[in-house]
Amino acid sequence: MTLKVDLRQFLDEKGNLLLLTEQASTVFKFLSEIVLSVSQESGVHSIEQPFNSVNLRCSTRGFALSCLGDIEARTSSSGTIEWHCDTCEAAGTILNWQGSLWDMQKSTLH
Repeated sequence: MTLKVDLRQFLDEKGNLLLLTEQASTVFKFLSEIVLSVSQESGVHSIEQPFNSVNLRCSTRGFALSCLGDIEARTSSSGTIEWHCDTCEAAGTILNWQGSLWDMQKSTLH
């Protein structure tokens, strides 16, 4: 399973979280944890980083099908977050997360 997400799909025009269904809220919580972890670890980089553990269990299989894998993620050279489970085939990308409330990169002035 590959999940390609534009983080703006969950946000209003001011960057605040939209009112979400329970399922969409669960997906957003999972994705925002990845953004928080990756942006905290990456700082400000323009080069591709190695995959690192996000300290997040895979929850992409739903309640009936559990996976005991851990999520690994990185920022690609294009700024996209790429993630995958180290056990199952779950993977995805997160676009347009920079500048969101969940972006923990240190800002630099140019």
